[in-house]
Amino acid sequence: MTREQRDAAKQRVVALSSRLNAIETLTENMSDKGGIEIANIINETKAEIDALAKRIATKWEFLFNFKGGGWNSEVAFTKEDAIEQALFNYGHPDTQLHLRVDVSTFRVSTPEDYKNQLSSFY
Repeated sequence: MTREQRDAAKQRVVALSSRLNAIETLTENMSDKGGIEIANIINETKAEIDALAKRIATKWEFLFNFKGGGWNSEVAFTKEDAIEQALFNYGHPDTQLHLRVDVSTFRVSTPEDYKNQLSSFY
């Protein structure tokens, strides 16, 4: 997930929450007429809010390589955040002689990729 996607998801959660509050306020004193349809809309909206909130709150492990060999990982909400963290920890690749971060290699860690990286230690 990129920062742009994460920001859009945050905005969507706010919009859905506002819509849900408005619907619940309007339907408080409503008779059963149309109540089932509105209940379905409310439940679908709550489910979407929960899914988006979970996605926004999830940090991912990003694997990356160093120019000249080696690898490491950063845990962050977005790829951009992971890159910034790595550059903060290891310095900008153009100014370092060792452990030069290869920004083009950042990817979300998968069990298979992680296992392959660990095999380089054996």
